[in-house]
Amino acid sequence: MEVRMPIKEIMTRDVVTVDIKSGVQQLAQKMLVYDVGSIIITDKKQPVGIVTERDIVRKIVSKNLKPDDISIKELMTTPLVTIPATEDVTDTMHKMVKMEIRRLPVVENAKLVGIVTDTDLLAISAEMGSIFSDLIKMHREKIFSMETSGQVFKGICEECGYIFDNLSLVDGKLLCESCKETLE
Repeated sequence: MEVRMPIKEIMTRDVVTVDIKSGVQQLAQKMLVYDVGSIIITDKKQPVGIVTERDIVRKIVSKNLKPDDISIKELMTTPLVTIPATEDVTDTMHKMVKMEIRRLPVVENAKLVGIVTDTDLLAISAEMGSIFSDLIKMHREKIFSMETSGQVFKGICEECGYIFDNLSLVDGKLLCESCKETLE
């Protein structure tokens, strides 16, 4: 069974934006005020690009330019890669890794409705891991009875974190064969 969760469930809804006609200094000040590492650039309220702290370092600071020497249009990364609000969290993770993108604006009917970052995805993954751990603890008695009755248990090894078809209960922990051998 595969659980699917739309990205709109974990995205940040309040996206910091700046108009393409604004100045770079205004953009940088907005990044400081809102304490964000990126800003979505809009043109007539439509998302058209993104500027990150890295863009500022690579295209302004490293070239010893003044903010007034470059326009937002020259500074921003475009075309803007976006995802629909209904996109699955797992599919989003794969897309970000494949494209080496740390931030993805979320759109619905061509309108910006949120943003998801690699940090958001890591947080949800860590939370899911914690929930799995709690579920394993909740069912420890059932697992023990399955183990003592000779049944094979499929689940997550509590030592290495990988999924296996054959886990053993050792000192109150579910372990795969490899982790079991290292403890013996």
